Amino acid sequence: SYSERDLESAILREVEQFILELGGGFAFVARQKRLVIDGDDFYIDLLFYHRALRRLVAIDLKLGKFHASDKG
Repeated sequence: SYSERDLESAILREVEQFILELGGGFAFVARQKRLVIDGDDFYIDLLFYHRALRRLVAIDLKLGKFHASDKG
């Protein structure tokens, strides 16, 4: 039996390694990166930066369906 936290950690290690193996400009930025949007705290599981694209790549694992925040 695994806890949700143990399972999440194991999956994130594998996803992190996969992204880094893609090479070509990915740089690891943070794990469990805190964002504050309209006063609410959100945590992104993995955050990478792609140097050539000059874009952040966020990976967030969820158990259920994705629901975008509708605050705007």
